[in-house]
Amino acid sequence: MKCELCHNKDAETAIVLEKDGTDEELYVCRECANKERLRRKKKSQRTRKGSGSGPEVTLSVTHIGGDGDAPPPPIIEAIMDAFSGIVSGMGEKSAEAAKKPEAPKFEDFPCSRTEWLYRIGGRLHLEGLFLIGEIEPVMRAFKALKMELVGVSADGIREAGHVYSVRYQGASERAKRVVESLLAQERNARIRLVEEMPRVFGDAICRSLAVLKNCRLLSPGELFDLLSPLRLAAIEKMLDGITLAEIEEMLSGIDLSSGEDRESVQERDRIDAERADEMNGRFEDVMLNEAAEGRLA
Repeated sequence: MKCELCHNKDAETAIVLEKDGTDEELYVCRECANKERLRRKKKSQRTRKGSGSGPEVTLSVTHIGGDGDAPPPPIIEAIMDAFSGIVSGMGEKSAEAAKKPEAPKFEDFPCSRTEWLYRIGGRLHLEGLFLIGEIEPVMRAFKALKMELVGVSADGIREAGHVYSVRYQGASERAKRVVESLLAQERNARIRLVEEMPRVFGDAICRSLAVLKNCRLLSPGELFDLLSPLRLAAIEKMLDGITLAEIEEMLSGIDLSSGEDRESVQERDRIDAERADEMNGRFEDVMLNEAAEGRLA
C-alpha cells in the first residue's frame, strides 16, 4: 500500500489528521509521518499568524509604562478629585477622641454591582492599569483615602489576575465615587494599551499564549493570571480559536483558595501536569487574528 500523502513510498505507519472538522486515519510513509509530527509541534508553539521563518514569539519589553516624554495619566489626581469636597464639612476631633483613636473599621464595597467589563466575579479586573504601570500609584491613592484594594494571592502568585476587592472607611457614597473614578481610569488604560502601547499589550498576550501552549505544570493561580490579559484581548476581539465566553467560563471555574497545597508534592505535580496538558490542547490553535496583527504591530 502506498503512502496516502505523498503516494510514492510504501506506507509504514498510521497517523490521525483532522479534515473538515473530523479525525481521519491515514497510512503514510515514515518520512511523511515525521513531517506531520514536526508541523504539529510548530503549530502548537504559534501565538501569531503568518509564515515567517523566524520565531513566532518575538515581542519583548524593557519597562512597563508610556514613552519617556509622555507623562503618565493623572491617576492619583483623578481619584483624589473624586474625593474633593467630601471632607470639607468634617469638624475637628475632640482632644479626648484624639487621645483614644478607635481602630479603623473597613467595609466591603459591593464590586459585583459594577459593569461586567471591569470585573471578574465579585472583584474588579484592573489588568489595564497593571500593564501600563499605574496600579501602584492607584493603591497609594486609595491608602490616602483610607480605602484598600485587596488582591488575591494564590499558589505563589501575588495579586493573581490583577483582580481586587475594595474596602473602605466612612460613607458608602464617597466610596462609590472613588470606584467610579477608578473604573474610568481602567477604561482609559485599556484604550492606551491598544492605541499608544500596542507592543506592551501584544507582549502580554503572546507570553500568556506561549506558556499555555507549552507549559508542563500549571497551578490554578498561574492559570488565572495567564488568562487575565487574554480576557482583555478577547474583549477587543483579537483572538482566533477561543471566545470571550469560554475564557470567562474558565476564569469562573478556577479555585483560588490554594486548596491543593494540602496535597502531597507528588499529587500536586500530578494535578498540575493534567491541568497543563489540558491547556496545551485547548490553546494549541489559539492565536492573534489578522485584525490584531495590524493593531498590535
